[in-house]
Amino acid sequence: MGVTMDIRQLGNAVPVSLPIGLGTRAFTGRQSRGAEQEALFIARVHQALDMGIALLDTADHYGGGQVERLIGRAIAKRRGEALIATRGGVRFTSGGHVVGVDGSPRHLQQACDASLRRLGVDYVDLYYLDRHHDRGDEEVPVEESVGQLAELVRAGKIRHIGMIAPPARELRHAHAVHPITAISSEYSLCERRAEIEQLPEARDLGMAFVARSPLGGGLLTGHITTTDQNEAEGLHCGDRRFSRESLARNAYLLRAAQEVATHLDLSLSRLALAWLLSRPGVIPIPSTRNPLHLEMNAAAVSVRLGRGVHERLAALFPPAPAGG
Repeated sequence: MGVTMDIRQLGNAVPVSLPIGLGTRAFTGRQSRGAEQEALFIARVHQALDMGIALLDTADHYGGGQVERLIGRAIAKRRGEALIATRGGVRFTSGGHVVGVDGSPRHLQQACDASLRRLGVDYVDLYYLDRHHDRGDEEVPVEESVGQLAELVRAGKIRHIGMIAPPARELRHAHAVHPITAISSEYSLCERRAEIEQLPEARDLGMAFVARSPLGGGLLTGHITTTDQNEAEGLHCGDRRFSRESLARNAYLLRAAQEVATHLDLSLSRLALAWLLSRPGVIPIPSTRNPLHLEMNAAAVSVRLGRGVHERLAALFPPAPAGG
């Protein structure tokens, strides 16, 4: 029988005041450079902490390490309020372009130390092993990689170990070496494949599930309806959801979901986040540069959806990727 995970806390780490985090991917790319954008980032982090959003989720390769540096500046005087999650296991250029996967013990030790220096902290609360990036699967046995992270736990550099999108068999092998506190994978109304294997495994093993891209990369905001907007928003050109054909095919689904949201006096994005928050053990980490959007995202924790709404949304968005 699985262990019920309180979504307001990751293991024995800093309690998550609100069961929602702040993703930082929106602060990567050319539009995020410069003193003005750095000030904007720090303001968003402070806003999140002021609202009780403790979980700050990033990756060592975001901005070639620049995002970690900015988090360090933002929390310099507020470390006790923040739950820092970062990840390692890939090699990347100074611009943040991932060029390969490397879960070797030597690389993970170096990557963790580099993250600590950029963040300006003695430890990170949650450190994800990223073995399945789009550059290919890792050849180093997962037991060897997690064994090194366990050494870093014993050294006090990591409080908890997580994994990025692990297959169920691999997750269990890793968990046998050292307890895995959380797994993180893409999960939203329009991308529900995590329900097939990853989410059940996480629940069975008593782990939290951190939902990346909880708004479908922007699709579930309802604001992106053309490929021109896709390019303007800096979304991945190869993302199937934002091809001209997929946007046309998904238009009906989004209109129907918007009708549900309107009936409840909610925005579509707030409805999508509320749906995720209603699922035990799931912590969404939407990423935004906009202060109003951050406020609205946080407000989703107060929304309660009835059974009829769940049934309607499940019928609109079955566990298969939109645009697939």
